[in-house]
Amino acid sequence: MKKFFTRLLILAKRQFKNPMLVILLIAIPITALCVKLIPQSDEEKSYLAGIYLDGNDKVSKELSESLCEYNGSFTFVMYDNLDMMYRDVENTTLLCGYILPDDLTYRTIDADCRNSIMVIQQPSNTLQNSINEIVYSRLIRIQGRYIITGYVDSTGIFAESGVDYVNELLTYYNKYLESDITFHMAYETYGVSGFVKSDVSVKPVTFPTRGILSVLVFLSGLFGGLLWRQDMEKGVFTTLPVSQRRMCLVLYPLIPATAFGVVCIFAMWLFGITVSAFIEVAAMALLVALSVLFTILLVCLTRKSKNYAAIIPVLLLCCLIFCPVFINASLYIPAARFVEKLFVPYYYLKFFM
Repeated sequence: MKKFFTRLLILAKRQFKNPMLVILLIAIPITALCVKLIPQSDEEKSYLAGIYLDGNDKVSKELSESLCEYNGSFTFVMYDNLDMMYRDVENTTLLCGYILPDDLTYRTIDADCRNSIMVIQQPSNTLQNSINEIVYSRLIRIQGRYIITGYVDSTGIFAESGVDYVNELLTYYNKYLESDITFHMAYETYGVSGFVKSDVSVKPVTFPTRGILSVLVFLSGLFGGLLWRQDMEKGVFTTLPVSQRRMCLVLYPLIPATAFGVVCIFAMWLFGITVSAFIEVAAMALLVALSVLFTILLVCLTRKSKNYAAIIPVLLLCCLIFCPVFINASLYIPAARFVEKLFVPYYYLKFFM
């Protein structure tokens, strides 16, 4: 056992003499730490828009309250002083300002309700249409209550019934507004099996950190196999028995793959993309083991270090294309679902898909 650990230490020292390997091992956690320390305030930046009430109109008040409660990329701020709002738009504190009139209720009832709300905006404001959509969508929600109750009143259906239909009607209207099926899109995909209904949820686009790190672990194992093949050609193992040569063939890819695996788990923890500790360790152990087995198979098939080295860039490119690192190619190319299974990172990434 002592000889085994001595040989293991010697092999580790030999492999980590490669400066590129050491630089990558140090750069991965440092990069993750730098990303973690970068302030995220820019991502949470909210654009400001002002609101001024010119009177005590009921719809104007409801609209201003609804906009102030809006939670999104834009923040609406109430102003008591119109001149101050003009000044804040002029000095670019606000993207724009809305002046809600004292007769908005009556203006929105008219068939022609153009120029009902005055907008003060910066000349270079490219987001104005987006903010207008938010304002008018909130206005429609509010004005809809008056439209439906006014319509039912005009029909006289409940005139002599004595039923409090207004509250019941508004209850159904609120359910209509809050429903997640009021507006929806159904997708059908036509493929080799005909039409297939899709239930696809839209996920935020993120940088493929986990996929890239899994490829690095795989490449580190391949690097160990290349080093073993070069040492074999140099006659480094001439004095060793066959059993110890085979053991070295396992240790050469195992040492760098394990080192990169530990560093990558730490880096993913810094990035904040880890799940449970058990799943992370189990998935990484599988990735390291499969990387070692793949390396041994490739070493046995190539016979020469030149051939082995020439295959590594091809494997890297195939991993990036067919494995779900940047995109899931099997969603677009049916044959990719069979090709991706030939590459080790696919089995690791399946844990997190």
